Amino acid sequence: QPLGVIGVIAPWNYPLLLSVGPLICALAAGNHAMIKISSASSNFGYVLENALSEAFPQELVAVVNGGGAISDAFSHLAFDKMIFTGSTSVGKTVMAAAAQNLVPVILELGGKSPALVHSAMNIRDVAQRIAVGKLWNAGQTCVAPDYMFLPKGKTAEFIDSFKEIATAMYPTLRDNQDYTSIINDKQYNRIQGYLEDARQQGAQFTEINPNHEDLTAVRKIAPTFLTGVLPTMDIMKNEIFGPVLPIMEYDQIDDVIDFINGRPRPLALYYFDFDNARAEYVSQRTHSGHFGQNAVLTHVAQDDLPFGGVGASGMGKYHGPEGFFGLSHERSVKI
Repeated sequence: QPLGVIGVIAPWNYPLLLSVGPLICALAAGNHAMIKISSASSNFGYVLENALSEAFPQELVAVVNGGGAISDAFSHLAFDKMIFTGSTSVGKTVMAAAAQNLVPVILELGGKSPALVHSAMNIRDVAQRIAVGKLWNAGQTCVAPDYMFLPKGKTAEFIDSFKEIATAMYPTLRDNQDYTSIINDKQYNRIQGYLEDARQQGAQFTEINPNHEDLTAVRKIAPTFLTGVLPTMDIMKNEIFGPVLPIMEYDQIDDVIDFINGRPRPLALYYFDFDNARAEYVSQRTHSGHFGQNAVLTHVAQDDLPFGGVGASGMGKYHGPEGFFGLSHERSVKI
């Protein structure tokens, strides 16, 4: 049976995908839906509201815009289920609000998704794959690689390859509409704070800015690598959500596995190696919402795969059949 009315709270970074995607699952399962669009993407919110109002009566699909008190009130409504996409910290607030009405939740949260590269891999190949995924939307993607482990002695080769690839992709940055700005001052200043903290703790920076442009006025951050990073740095404790990538080196794969397992479970874990047995070894010894071999981000577009996190990166799944069953009530009947 349909559950009833589904509340969808969509973030600002992919407001179309992360509102209409859950809506499709909700409607497929026979539910009604209310969608709350982030106030940081309010222009899109009004476009979506107008578009959906032409296709659906408001009692079937309603779009709610606004921030502050409206967002808080929305999360306190007595929905039959709620889907929230956003940060882990806000996810806790949403879950607490939902608990007041015993509303079950699907939480698709963030997390520091690591990338681990085996020594057998072609470093340029890895750099190309990472560049596309990390720089998509200027890193403002919940499943973007957030930090990476390279085999010892491979960092310089990786950065050189990445720099060549990124420069070909984005020969200019400031006025290049293909290279995204950080969404607002709050997020921009947050990332700059992480960078300043890392600088004060001794991290080394490599910036890819082919024309040495001043990007401050357009709120852009050039692709930036950090080496010499420490676990105590803010940038290693918080999701970055920007075009910044800390790099560490390793000798033994098991040391990396211990490092990953010693932190909150990520939304995705990316392993680069064409040896399936070694990939299985890493997969079986770690936890993450998704395990990707030799690819980043693209699993989100594979709609037959269940999408979601585990532990601090979320709970519940949607997309494909999981979205249908997750928003349905499997009611037992005995006659």
